[in-house]
Amino acid sequence: MDLITIIEKIISWKKTSIFRKILLIALMVSIQLFITFMIYSSGGTKTAFAYFVLLIVILGGCFFGPIGGAFLGITGGFFLGPFMPSDATLMIMQETFDWIFRLIFYIVVGFFSGKGVRYLLDIIENLSSATLYQPITNLPNKKYFEKMDMKWDYHDRVAVIKFEEYYKMIESYGEDYANDFIKKISSIFVEIFNDDRRIADRPNVFHLDEDKLAVIFSELETKDHFKNVFKRIYRAIKSKEINHFPGVFIGVSECNESNTKIIKNAETARRFARKDLKLYKVYSPKLSEKSNENFDLSMEIPRALNERQFFLCYHPKIDLRSGEVEGIEALIRWNHAERGFIAPDNFIPHIEKTSMINKVTEWVLKTSFSEIKNMESENIDVNVSVNIPLKILENPIIVRYLKSYKKRQLPLQKLELEILERDNVEDFEITASAVKTLKKMGISFSLDDYGTGYSTLSYMQNLPFDKIKIDRMFIKDIETNANTREIVRSTIGIVHILGMEVVAEGVETKETVEILKNMGCDYAQGYYYTKPLAYREFIDWHKKYKASEA
Repeated sequence: MDLITIIEKIISWKKTSIFRKILLIALMVSIQLFITFMIYSSGGTKTAFAYFVLLIVILGGCFFGPIGGAFLGITGGFFLGPFMPSDATLMIMQETFDWIFRLIFYIVVGFFSGKGVRYLLDIIENLSSATLYQPITNLPNKKYFEKMDMKWDYHDRVAVIKFEEYYKMIESYGEDYANDFIKKISSIFVEIFNDDRRIADRPNVFHLDEDKLAVIFSELETKDHFKNVFKRIYRAIKSKEINHFPGVFIGVSECNESNTKIIKNAETARRFARKDLKLYKVYSPKLSEKSNENFDLSMEIPRALNERQFFLCYHPKIDLRSGEVEGIEALIRWNHAERGFIAPDNFIPHIEKTSMINKVTEWVLKTSFSEIKNMESENIDVNVSVNIPLKILENPIIVRYLKSYKKRQLPLQKLELEILERDNVEDFEITASAVKTLKKMGISFSLDDYGTGYSTLSYMQNLPFDKIKIDRMFIKDIETNANTREIVRSTIGIVHILGMEVVAEGVETKETVEILKNMGCDYAQGYYYTKPLAYREFIDWHKKYKASEA
């Protein structure tokens, strides 16, 4: 029997019906009568059998509390009282003082044993409530789930549900608002999932953490259950019971391992659901392998920097008016000591989420400055652009680092920082201030992957960019899709009205180049000119390109 079951049985006894308690008291009184008969038959109160009555009194206190213990003390003391001889063989009766003293002693022992056990039960209940239940919803928590002894069925599944904006709700509206939200949402889950009578002796809904729930359900009911959940949430929003629609991602796991591992697997699936922008994802071992691989890679970044496993490739940007190479985009690449070349998508997103982004950005800046200075000796004079997450601009370390470049009289006017549009801007004033500070040092800015993320016109209106890069997804269809062509033409017009220049990414054909020229696009970048090249390859390509242009 597991710890959860023991605690629940102890606590549930306090809620047992009065009828059952009366039956048990009657049973205990009957046992006392039987023991009384045994005492009389064996020779009276002088025998050791008299102690069994005291045992029943103590048990009565344990089961029925102080009142029940005292009651059984009275019955036990009376049964061994004035009518019970001390020596049944010679029929020598007890002294009055003896049986009255015993009666009082039994009452006191019954009352205080009940008092003590009731006190311990209250402590156990409070401790179990504090450690095994979430105080907000009073639902069992993660520890409860991990400790419970569950006989899983083949079709059983566990889903972990996280509400993404919970902590933002606390920041914006306060704890009471967020708590009220999670209570109402959890009540919807309880009503829907606790209808499964197959495991009615166990809870089906768990409140794992402040912003996370878990549910046990049958695989056969997955779609119906979650469809029902969201219908109920929509209904609650419509009736103003809930004022906030939750951003939800769900991870589902089969129940074929330990409880701890089941939750861990569901969590892994949930993270991948969030990454892939899917409502829910079902766990498979491949997800763990991928997750572990990404984690291992992120752990190896410091060593990779020290051992010079990273290198830069350069992707040229061509001025469509003059045909010259206006600049180059520095792209970090990783040649792992054991695994060989690692695709950028497998490590860059993870670097951006850790504090290592500062060190890696410093390395990219330092290396690109060093290499464009070396390019000058090869008669190549180009600007260099570096991709950075927007939030890094608010980090004083990076600003200090760039200021130190200025003091060393490095050409900051040749540096362009490309901001990824997927970075959400919460406060345009703070971000714009950081951008303006760096622009005073001669650094220029461009908005990368325009049209794929958060921005639309708000980024261009509120942040002082110099260039806008139209994402390749718009450029690839420009020859065949009239709608895409109009979107690109309109974007170029708007960007020029706002006083900025336009870079088209993903240019792959001469026809695309001609269309962009006719639209008034300023710069082009793509495989039509060249793929990204390592330092020495770029030098050779640039010389050939310059000769062909001449």
